[in-house]
Amino acid sequence: MPQRAAPAQPLKRAEKKEVTRQQLIAATVDSIAASGFAETTLHKVSARAQVSRSLVNFHFESKEQLLVATLRHLTEEYRTFWMKAISRPGLDAAGKLNAILEADFHPQVCNRKKIAVWYAFWGESKSRPTYMEVCARADTDFAAAMEGLTAEIVAEGGYAVEPAVAAKGLRCMIDGLWLELLLAPATFERETAKRTCRTYLAALFPAHFALPAVAGTEAARAPAAATGGRR
Repeated sequence: MPQRAAPAQPLKRAEKKEVTRQQLIAATVDSIAASGFAETTLHKVSARAQVSRSLVNFHFESKEQLLVATLRHLTEEYRTFWMKAISRPGLDAAGKLNAILEADFHPQVCNRKKIAVWYAFWGESKSRPTYMEVCARADTDFAAAMEGLTAEIVAEGGYAVEPAVAAKGLRCMIDGLWLELLLAPATFERETAKRTCRTYLAALFPAHFALPAVAGTEAARAPAAATGGRR
């Protein structure tokens, strides 16, 4: 006789609490993306999450507390995603920068809903010190990682480039391409966005990054591997 599957174990109280908390955060992301900050209320979040308003109040005493938790969740999710990408074994500095580009334009990170929420929080951060603090902490970690990688590449290749300036230029380019997805989703293409960034890197570090092939052709002009790293 075939064995019956073991019955699912009921969630422990702490696990159930965390599941509900994540449902509320996901509903908050959906609400901000659809309606913005002003129209996001605890009542609307509870409706989206399909839970009672009293349950929302049990987890979050105020809308502000829920918004801060949502921002912290997004920043930690993003940080975990790109750090996992660069921690794969065998990657050199150029390979890690390429991994960051793949992570930054991955649909899990680079989608219109999440970018709309990011920009909503960034827009509010000027007048809300807590948002500024959370965003600044995440930005500092990302900037430090990119500057460290560009410094390694500059040292390896002897390039006459300031690592911090090169890293800042790449970060600004990524931010601009995210904004393009938000404003013009019909014409945004992930592969074109990545080629744009790699063209910038190939111009700065030609021995480490291949110049991307023109769309429709098969080969790149530069000798370095398209995945990053020296030959």
